[in-house]
Amino acid sequence: MPPRMLEPPYEPRVVFESEDFLIVDKPPFLLSHPTRRNDRPSLLSWLANERRGSSFFLANRLDRETSGLMLVGKDAAAASSLGRLMERRLIEKEYLAIVWGKLACDFLQIEAPLGYIGISEENPVAIRQGIRPEGAPAITVVRSLCSGEKITVLRAFPKTGRLHQIRVHLSAIRHPIVGDKIYGPDPKFFLQFAAQGWSPELAESLCLPRHALHASRLSFRWQGKDLNVSSPLPPDLGGFLRQRGIALPAA
Repeated sequence: MPPRMLEPPYEPRVVFESEDFLIVDKPPFLLSHPTRRNDRPSLLSWLANERRGSSFFLANRLDRETSGLMLVGKDAAAASSLGRLMERRLIEKEYLAIVWGKLACDFLQIEAPLGYIGISEENPVAIRQGIRPEGAPAITVVRSLCSGEKITVLRAFPKTGRLHQIRVHLSAIRHPIVGDKIYGPDPKFFLQFAAQGWSPELAESLCLPRHALHASRLSFRWQGKDLNVSSPLPPDLGGFLRQRGIALPAA
């Protein structure tokens, strides 16, 4: 029997469109782009099906389990221009993250270089990142939004764009994201999920079937106009908070 993989709980939606690009709200469990290893749906394949005859080019990517806003160019030049804005840190990205534990302060700037940590007895996951002295510089600003007895909702602002950056940095300060199979309680959960799919045992240990990270806002200037596009916390994460009696403050 194949592993019980999880499907996107809702369709992607275009939340902003210009002549040059789209901003699309990606659901969790949807790949950003097709992979060679499987034929599972992706945001690019969804766009190709929705708008036949058009081509689209990703300006940024989100992990499969991460939900939220993505920039998609209508041509390669637009995607390249958006990518250069990101490289120059002229696009502000904000994420909402639900983490274990109570943050001891309302504001924190994490500066720690990141890189691959390599396969070992302690780390069975090849893609896993960690803090490495020789790694690429990485900066994440964190602001506490609200908290409950055992969890905190954070606003995270990555100032650099390293692989798994927010997840690694939050795990490094001992506030891993709820549901994180790689940087949570045990990276072996990631391999277990890949081999067997979602299971009651994983549900008991992780509480959520995906990591609680949502790309909630993009702000930047394009062709002389200021853009500020946001996406609310999706239903699965909002429901998780309601079950624990936590309400997000009004925007």
